[in-house]
Amino acid sequence: MSNYGGRDAECDKHFFPTDKIDIFERELISSLWPTEIRRYRVIKSTLMHWKNLFAGKNVLDFGCGYGLSVSALLFNGAKYVVGIEPDEERVKIGSRMLHNSGLGSFARIHHIVDTSVLPFKNNCFDFILANGVLEHIPIPRKKFLCEIWRLVVPEGYFMINETPNKYFPKDIHTTDLWFNHWLPETLAYRRAIRLKRYSNGYENWKSSGWRGLGFFEISTSISGYQLVPEYSRLRHRILYYMGIPPSIFDPYPIWIFKRKDD
Repeated sequence: MSNYGGRDAECDKHFFPTDKIDIFERELISSLWPTEIRRYRVIKSTLMHWKNLFAGKNVLDFGCGYGLSVSALLFNGAKYVVGIEPDEERVKIGSRMLHNSGLGSFARIHHIVDTSVLPFKNNCFDFILANGVLEHIPIPRKKFLCEIWRLVVPEGYFMINETPNKYFPKDIHTTDLWFNHWLPETLAYRRAIRLKRYSNGYENWKSSGWRGLGFFEISTSISGYQLVPEYSRLRHRILYYMGIPPSIFDPYPIWIFKRKDD
């Protein structure tokens, strides 16, 4: 098992001057389509509110895609970011953009086919981000969640963002259908096809993101955590004081789990 990205000498470098991030955005504009540029700006803005959890720290970006969230983490102060991604072409494109932007000394993207088994030692990352990725992992997801949690240091954080909430009654990710994601998988697929809300094959359906993630799916997969509540809105504060996870019914909640000190 490697400890790359956790405690090696390369991780001891100071994180880069923030003016270099503009170079990444220009590289992104020249390399990818407008949707990805918008996604990059959104994740930069979102992470800005939580940067106190990872600034100056070593971070794992689980399912990093083209490296947009890798760069967004660096923009908000992460010391060093390791990205993992099962799509080899995305790794090639993302690695090139990071290199061309001068960020190659502060991040690295790895192509890992099976992300349920990761080549890192226990407790080697201060912060782990899963941004818009867990919904694309077919159910059951417990082994993936357990593997991520294994890597978080005591007092470190695991953040899930831009993954749709399966408790919300409408699938706003894949089909835009009410209650479809509450049906059995094959029935949900047939309904989506019949109503012309999905056109790809069944194998693609499994990883399409049709069924999101729920709080109790996460909380029963990991242990020894403290939930960092999102209560910026009134409904969040009300639920929080009722002892209910504040974002439990949000269509796109932000779940942040702090690992208790062993």
